[in-house]
Amino acid sequence: MSKVLCSVATRGRYFTTLPLVLNAIINQTKPVDKLIVFDDNDEPKDMRKEMIYSYFFQMLDSKGIEWEWLFADKKGQHHIHQRANRMGYDWVWRCDDDAVPESNVLERLYSYAQGVDELGESKVGAVGGSILTPPYMPDTTKVTGLIDNIDSEPNIQWGRIERVKQVEHLHCSFLYRAGVCDYNTDLSRVAHREETLFTYELHRKGYKILAVPNAVTWHMKNPEGGIRSETKREMYEHDEQIFRNILEYKDKTIVVLNSGMGDHLVFSHVLPEVKNPVVFGCYPEIMPCRSIAEAQSLFGDIDRYSIYGKMDQWNWSDSLENAYRKLYL
Repeated sequence: MSKVLCSVATRGRYFTTLPLVLNAIINQTKPVDKLIVFDDNDEPKDMRKEMIYSYFFQMLDSKGIEWEWLFADKKGQHHIHQRANRMGYDWVWRCDDDAVPESNVLERLYSYAQGVDELGESKVGAVGGSILTPPYMPDTTKVTGLIDNIDSEPNIQWGRIERVKQVEHLHCSFLYRAGVCDYNTDLSRVAHREETLFTYELHRKGYKILAVPNAVTWHMKNPEGGIRSETKREMYEHDEQIFRNILEYKDKTIVVLNSGMGDHLVFSHVLPEVKNPVVFGCYPEIMPCRSIAEAQSLFGDIDRYSIYGKMDQWNWSDSLENAYRKLYL
């Protein structure tokens, strides 16, 4: 059976909404295989000394749920999500520290995640339910969930989802297939649009993104803590620009070759197979390409394009040429 890691990134909410979230996670009808709380507080504390948390830790132990409390790097939740994404679990259920799931949420999300196609293969990449923030609960029955409509319609998760709908992006809290895509770690500490970019990349990889009914999480939208600890407008503007740049190239295959001449020569054999490629590289004499500096300016973090990083992640034993095929085809 697939293993599920529950990841909670927290900052500034030790004694407000985080206890509500942890209690809800502990009491899911489908228990998680492991819970990790990533503490991103500017001045972290040892929660084992706090009575309310000692109760939670005892409940987790009594239920046989493995757990860890890890101190994060104070770089933002996208760095935390990327750590969870690469921990070797099949699925990650990311829960915000001010979003309280009803007791059946993981069970519902997981049941849809196991869907298979006519070939018996699972092509579900992420599953999300309603994320309700009273009193704002718009009618989302006609929402398309398409990335092209992101500026003209509310997010489908903001209202009560009445039926299963395939969309192109999710936000806030959802269950996702781990290790397929990477979070953009070049976003600012507020990580504006990080979940939209991540789930849209899963969609672009050919996986289904599902919004499903009867899986309600209550978003307390704590005015303190989390990304609302940051007030610098330029952080949001920086992240929004990266998001818009990526959308501008959404019908293209972005190829980044921040590597040596030999790698360019190998990739040149794969290039004719790539759909609508836009290549950023170091050796325009080998193949037409734009500069690596431009790629960094447009898209932020380009480490996710590192072929050697991917080969290490995949425990790759085949050729470099076929590794490029896996990454770009």
